Amino acid sequence: MENKTTKPNQEITEPSNELKPKSKAVVFLSALIVVLAFVLIALGWLYYSEHKEAVETQQLLIAEKDSIALNLQGIMLEYDSLETDNEALNTKLEEEQERAGKLLIELKQVKSVSYAKIKEYQKELGTLRSIMRDMVIEIDSLNTLNQQLIAENIKVKQEFTMSQKTVESLEKKTEEMTSTIAKGSVVRARSVNSITINKRGRDVSRARNVAKIKTCFTLTENNIAKPGSREVYVRILGPDGFILAKSNTDLFDFEGEKIVFSASREIDYQNEDVEMCIFYDNNGNLESGKYEVSLFMDGYMIGFGEFMLK
Repeated sequence: MENKTTKPNQEITEPSNELKPKSKAVVFLSALIVVLAFVLIALGWLYYSEHKEAVETQQLLIAEKDSIALNLQGIMLEYDSLETDNEALNTKLEEEQERAGKLLIELKQVKSVSYAKIKEYQKELGTLRSIMRDMVIEIDSLNTLNQQLIAENIKVKQEFTMSQKTVESLEKKTEEMTSTIAKGSVVRARSVNSITINKRGRDVSRARNVAKIKTCFTLTENNIAKPGSREVYVRILGPDGFILAKSNTDLFDFEGEKIVFSASREIDYQNEDVEMCIFYDNNGNLESGKYEVSLFMDGYMIGFGEFMLK
């Protein structure tokens, strides 16, 4: 009888001992899955950051490439202004013009560049400039042999001065291009809509009932704009030609001047569409007529709207 009662007890305790290793394996696998998830998130964020930085770097390199192309066009104009009766110099001049022309074609065709390629283009541009200066000196030396060549030398210098002005003009265009790139990073506002509400928050159309002017809009997505905190300003121009403002000290910078604003709001912009509204509290009497609403951010006018009051 005693042997029969002990065997069942032994059979019950043996499976419970086998469950312990299985439980440890489950815990280890769960921890491993969590660690792998964190690693995948970290790798994804790293890829996103590196990709964004690569896009910004490529835009800067493309702008530098375009600047080199403009300078190269100026050098080609200077080559065209050089004149000489010396056949050897004329042959060399044609070779350098052809060399500059091929480089300009390559610059216009290439879509993406690296730092190494930019350095190579800059070096080639410097070489072309150096050769051109040497040729000018050599031509000037030959032109001193007789009065006729001296006269030609004066003509070359005059044309050279004109070509320098052309280069200055090209440099100015380069600055304008840089400004255009900067404007491309401006965040614009779309769907600008202004409504007038009374103290109860209801829409009204009569000037005497207006308590607030609510201007809503969407800041649009712009991948090349710098993310971060922004201040958005609203200027409301009344039918009398004056800006609605709470105080004469409410000013912001626009095109080198301090101008008054009606209301403002801070926003955290992260290169995505942002819907927002700005309220102007009416503390005086409004006139009937058409009102114009202008939006500003980062020193640029980014949106415009209108509304009417009876």
